[in-house]
Amino acid sequence: MGKLRAVVGMAAVAGLAAACSSTATLVDHPAGSSKAAHVGDTLSLKTQAGKTFDMTLESVTDPAHTTSGAAAPGAKRYIAVMWHITDTSGSGISGNTNADANLVGSNGNAYLPAHVTLMECSGHGPKFNPTPGKTVTACTAFEVRTAIKITQVQFSPAAGAAADYGQWLVP
Repeated sequence: MGKLRAVVGMAAVAGLAAACSSTATLVDHPAGSSKAAHVGDTLSLKTQAGKTFDMTLESVTDPAHTTSGAAAPGAKRYIAVMWHITDTSGSGISGNTNADANLVGSNGNAYLPAHVTLMECSGHGPKFNPTPGKTVTACTAFEVRTAIKITQVQFSPAAGAAADYGQWLVP
């Protein structure tokens, strides 16, 4: 699984913030990154304070199920996104994928995390706090209309306040 670097300017981060309500912004990968990231790929990112970490989009489970077995309401489904986060900063990082992640649908809209507990998350919540050099797992739950195909997963450290963000294409 390759490691890619995703670095974008503040204008792109502003575009991502706008994407949370309507239209998504495609991340431009820097020169030297010959391919877009996909499920299983690792991106090296930085926090707002400049601390480095590696973020791997481990899996996207679509559809996912609540721990109670309840179906999503109406014409919707749940989606579980599993992450592996490695602290490469040497000084500790923390975050919350519920504040930093979103999905992009085939309609161009961004979808924010839902606050439900999914079986596919296997006890992994959205918060992460790896010690230096260690890897932890986090899971994010989403609720999306059944008619929408998910095309991208995006992660923006510090809820968009950091200069970095990553994007993975979903087949």
